[in-house]
Amino acid sequence: MGGQGSGSWYRWDKKTTVEDCRVIDLNRMRKCGSIPTQGTRSGSWVWSDPETGEKLSSISYESNTLEHYNSYLRIHYTITNSQKKIDYKVRLERTRTNYGERLWFVCPATGKRVTKLYLPSGGDIFASRHAYRLPYASQSETAADRALRKKWKLVRKTGGDTYPVRPKGMHHKTYERLLAKFWQIEEECDAHLAGMLMRLGCRL
Repeated sequence: MGGQGSGSWYRWDKKTTVEDCRVIDLNRMRKCGSIPTQGTRSGSWVWSDPETGEKLSSISYESNTLEHYNSYLRIHYTITNSQKKIDYKVRLERTRTNYGERLWFVCPATGKRVTKLYLPSGGDIFASRHAYRLPYASQSETAADRALRKKWKLVRKTGGDTYPVRPKGMHHKTYERLLAKFWQIEEECDAHLAGMLMRLGCRL
């Protein structure tokens, strides 16, 4: 992926959606105290599997909001596949509201104010949804599409081909929960397929 302003921000895989990305949510970080109104914080931000609680990835961060016009969130992490080390600052801006001030991320790619930054698989930099031209899954998916996407996401997560396999180091109970989820989604996919065939006047 090219650097800022290179134009490659705008040629992302059209199949990638917001739901497929890692996301840094400014409001959530504010709520957790990771970005104070005025001060400094440092730590790590972790993404975990909502079903199993397994750690998927993490970044380290330092936030600094001491100076009104020089506030930022510094984030640094290593891209797993390439082992490339990434370290940069995302500028924070403030706007006046009826209840005080509001903080915004300034997208590193577009320069626009946003509250969420996304990192798709294969990307290097967290940027806005518009920079990557990321759609929401709900914008184009049917219920059957959503079921299939969830199914293959589970399979890919384990490194399987057509069926989830237990990755090395994964606890058996964790794998059993994941497998149960897979079969639940598989039944949902079968139901959608049966409904489609019935609409076409076919019989199973």
